[in-house]
Amino acid sequence: MVTTVYDVTTFNGSVSPYTDIGKVINEIIADIKSNQTTQDTRPGAVIYIPPGHYDLLTRVVIDISFLTIKGSGHGFLSRAIHDDTSDTSNWFEVQPGSSHIRVKHTDGTDEAFLVRRSGAPAEVGRLNGIVFQDFCIDGVASTKPYVEGNHKIGISVQSDNDSFRFEGMGFVYLTQAMVVKGADACSFTNNFVAECGTSISLPGASQVAKITNNYLISAWAGYSVFAENAEGILISGNTILWACNITLINSNRCTVSANKLLSNFPSMIALTNGSSENLISGNHFRRVYGDGTSTRFDDLFGLVHINGDDNSVTANQFSFSVPAAGISPAGADPTLILVAGGARNYLATNKIKANLGVKVVLDSSSTDTKILYSAAESQLRAHTNDYKLVATP
Repeated sequence: MVTTVYDVTTFNGSVSPYTDIGKVINEIIADIKSNQTTQDTRPGAVIYIPPGHYDLLTRVVIDISFLTIKGSGHGFLSRAIHDDTSDTSNWFEVQPGSSHIRVKHTDGTDEAFLVRRSGAPAEVGRLNGIVFQDFCIDGVASTKPYVEGNHKIGISVQSDNDSFRFEGMGFVYLTQAMVVKGADACSFTNNFVAECGTSISLPGASQVAKITNNYLISAWAGYSVFAENAEGILISGNTILWACNITLINSNRCTVSANKLLSNFPSMIALTNGSSENLISGNHFRRVYGDGTSTRFDDLFGLVHINGDDNSVTANQFSFSVPAAGISPAGADPTLILVAGGARNYLATNKIKANLGVKVVLDSSSTDTKILYSAAESQLRAHTNDYKLVATP
């Protein structure tokens, strides 16, 4: 009987998986393709990675649907803390663990896993139902802020796709952890991403992606979540730390709710290039001063930056605690929410606690903005008369 369940440690590959797990997984995929040869006989397969330390010298290329690659735990260990500690000789562990893949490319490529199918989707179909679950992808060595860093990418999906899942994964020391182009109903949940440049990137276009219950701890040169031309993303229940930056470009009807957001830098959520009808609600924004130096955004850009129509920012808690000397430009009043442009944006029942004279700012190109219990009169700076304010008492 033809198998559909593989174990990298027992598969009869040309090399040991501990020497080059990338080559072994490619050989397993070739075996799957040799056994599943017709349109009606391609159920896919499971590739299991038992706990262990595996080197990846060869990029894995996936061009089949319904493939699950799974391990037995995300195995994250902070490489930055290890590297910043002068003496680790008494530590019990100095490597990430569980099902741990060390990306040590010798084939001249950037990606550990590349998902790509040749041919136009209308002619050959989309890739469907691929799952990455419960293992660790480790870039081994890098330096802050990890962009460009070591140029390594954990998983890169470059073909149109449907119903992919990234669950329980660990990522460390990568320039980009997960890049998914052309995503339809893609789910990212319960992942632990830290000490990477960008955690999740959805370039090109996507629809109804779900980003939930993740730890995303990215540095200041990249993004926690980046999406362009997106429709209906749900970003909820995440803990996003260090340099929280959710940037949605020309993205509509997305929901960002119930997240714990902490950053040492401005621009925690940015809706740009006409992003419209989005909801930002029930999040806790905490802006502090700490590790890292960035000139990408100054404190006039806003923790929330809006340039689009009919967006709602409601029932959020803003906790701002930055020493005056840490504000850029020097002497400026930091902006919490900037409505840089667009019509009919709605700010309601947002709570502000700050150690400095923070502002909610309306630029001159904004129109018909409604502000309800989201700023005291002294906290509003309007460069337009086209707004309505019910001030916080």
